[in-house]
Amino acid sequence: MNHKEVTEWRGDMRGKLATQSSDIAHIKETVDEVKVLVKEQNARIRANESAISKIQGIGSVLSLLFGGFIAWLFKSIK
Repeated sequence: MNHKEVTEWRGDMRGKLATQSSDIAHIKETVDEVKVLVKEQNARIRANESAISKIQGIGSVLSLLFGGFIAWLFKSIK
């Protein structure tokens, strides 16, 4: 390659690198936005899981009480 071809090649490479750099910057911005959205979703999921756990705990207690009442009824019938 002569000097002219090398200079053209370098210019082409600079252009490609500039395009690639702007693409990478855009990807980084998009990933940062996605990270923020995932954090928001995780907070909502955590709140929902907490509510579900409370409901399950109340359901367990109620089922024990109901089962104990039914057992008491059968015991008192005999």
